[in-house]
Amino acid sequence: MAALVACAKLPTKAVSPQPTQRIDLSSQLYLRQIGAGVYVITNTFPWAANSVLVEMSDGTLVMAGTPYTPAATGLVLDWIKKQYGQPKLIAIDTGYHVDNMGGNQALIEAGIPVYGSDMTARLILERGEASRQSMLAAIGDPQSPAYKAELAMQYLPPDHVFPISEGLTLTFGGEKLQVIYPGPSQAPDKVAVYFPQRKLLFGSCMVVGLDRLGNTADADMQNWPGAVRKLQQYPVDVVVPGHGDRLDPGLIQHTLDLLASNP
Repeated sequence: MAALVACAKLPTKAVSPQPTQRIDLSSQLYLRQIGAGVYVITNTFPWAANSVLVEMSDGTLVMAGTPYTPAATGLVLDWIKKQYGQPKLIAIDTGYHVDNMGGNQALIEAGIPVYGSDMTARLILERGEASRQSMLAAIGDPQSPAYKAELAMQYLPPDHVFPISEGLTLTFGGEKLQVIYPGPSQAPDKVAVYFPQRKLLFGSCMVVGLDRLGNTADADMQNWPGAVRKLQQYPVDVVVPGHGDRLDPGLIQHTLDLLASNP
């Protein structure tokens, strides 16, 4: 992984970048364009969760995180085809929880390379079914569409695996991205995806965009703050959390403040 770059501590309060347009793909799935070739994908089925789509300098599209389900991910793929034709596309799983990799089935069936860490691949196989049962219990109603979708989907591991301890750097034309593992946080295998030339960080669920921590059943509360502090070393203008509408750099300190108040 590339060396960390020191920068000043970011303020808790900051102004979120304003989306230039919103694109609704269904009543539960929409994209917000937040820059040239940069989109935040939000899937609200069953609860709002974010992933990102970035057009790299050579035209390759990178999806960091996925929508919850193969069906929602398929809708994004349909939109990409209409918008871009047949571009090269890769995806990156940011953890083994379903809001980080639930679209793997649709991506792999479409022949799209899915990158993920060795820990994520292992945890999907070892804990995927337990994670599904937790999701079903949280949804509650066996007759609800979300329950049925969760029950039917396949939990597939990434098909391009890298050592989590080393992270991953990919280059597209003259533009790089880095997959960063700063240690266990909201889950043992959570990674962030950093686009250095854009100063864009997708923190996934490691970075909290709401006023509460949310799901901590799998969290390492002792090490989570240290993992987030490591993200402060990356220069950022935009930070996309796993959940929530805020997109400002202050989310890193916001996460630390929440963790400090919930030891």
